[in-house]
Amino acid sequence: MQKIFKCLSLTVLVSAALLSAGCDRSNNAEKPSTDLSQDDQIMRELSAEPVKAFAKTPNDQQDIQALTDFDTRFTAVSDEMEDELMRMKEDGSLTPEFALSRKQDNINSALTMLKALDLKTEQGRYIQGLMYQYWDNQGKLLQQPSAAQNTQIASDKNPSENVKGLGQFIHAQEQLEHWQQQYPSIPSPAEKQ
Repeated sequence: MQKIFKCLSLTVLVSAALLSAGCDRSNNAEKPSTDLSQDDQIMRELSAEPVKAFAKTPNDQQDIQALTDFDTRFTAVSDEMEDELMRMKEDGSLTPEFALSRKQDNINSALTMLKALDLKTEQGRYIQGLMYQYWDNQGKLLQQPSAAQNTQIASDKNPSENVKGLGQFIHAQEQLEHWQQQYPSIPSPAEKQ
């Protein structure tokens, strides 16, 4: 169920980014053709590399379990944060500063949890590195002045920033899924619930 939700969330994010890029272009039709490449930039950013082949090792199952456990725990933390922000928004008590702070806390949690993983395999460290790069990049985007003003990860003026690094994250998820399929005895995070 979480995988389906993530895919739907990803689809909504991509659609919003493309729609925003399209709206921006229609408002500025007289701009030079360099804006036409914005959709291409977004699609290039979202394109994931093909799954890499790694040799099987005795530590594969342990690393798969550690990564899926991270995914489950982090998803729970993220869901709680989103629920809290939604409740506060509905109550009218959400401030842009608090939302920005909670988003930074969430990113820091991801980075801390990823650093704490003691992975033994090349494939596990590869996936860990991709995920870490994504969250580190999200933290940097959040620190940009436009993020502080808008409490968004990137500026509305540049929709391709909204998906920056997402291709790496998608690739990490696909790599992990492919790896899990090689060991059917390991339950996926969705099967655990």
